[in-house]
Amino acid sequence: MTETTAITTTRIGELAHPLPLDQRPAAVYLAGLNSKASRRTMRQALDTIADLLSGGQADALELPWWELRYQHAQAVRVALNERYKPTTTNKMLSALRGVLRAAWKLGQMDAESYRLAASVRNVKGETLPTGRAITSGELSALLETCARDQNAGGVRDGAMIAVLYSCGLRRAELVTLDIEDYDIEAGTLRIRGKGGKERLAHVVSGAAAALADWLTIRGEDPGALFHPVRKH
Repeated sequence: MTETTAITTTRIGELAHPLPLDQRPAAVYLAGLNSKASRRTMRQALDTIADLLSGGQADALELPWWELRYQHAQAVRVALNERYKPTTTNKMLSALRGVLRAAWKLGQMDAESYRLAASVRNVKGETLPTGRAITSGELSALLETCARDQNAGGVRDGAMIAVLYSCGLRRAELVTLDIEDYDIEAGTLRIRGKGGKERLAHVVSGAAAALADWLTIRGEDPGALFHPVRKH
């Protein structure tokens, strides 16, 4: 196995001799956390790191954290990044920095060793948003269901789905649309996004027809483009 998949190749020295809890860096660090949930979460993180560093021979309370050096922390960062999502990895690295700080404050590490080991950076990465893209068949089924509903709610829902899909809107953007945002002649919608940014989206084909059907029912009164309706 490579160094990036097994920290046992860079395992730190012998396991710690039994120490009172108030001299164990992990115990001191965890005791300083504000909530029981935080202590449980960070204890799990430290146990995971201790398992990596000791090859399964020590948990968070047993590991001699004061022996960690920069190369060990970097190896931990690589291994965690290979196993977990960036948010989880960074949470574990935060726990690692916390326990190293406790070891330094307990006088078990010199300032330079602590500074270097704790300087390991967070990982960067993006995760896909929750959810998935719907298939064309699912979209057709949704629109057919709305078309079978002859009430105003069915017409409105069909127009909402068509506009969402055709214009690539977020739900939050859809619900903020005002009737004044729709330029019928130009066939465009003014979309207000995050940070006050605006953009234009073109409403074409089936989406334009569905929106026209809804506006026939809705009328031209000021207000939300898709306002609530009473379904019968």
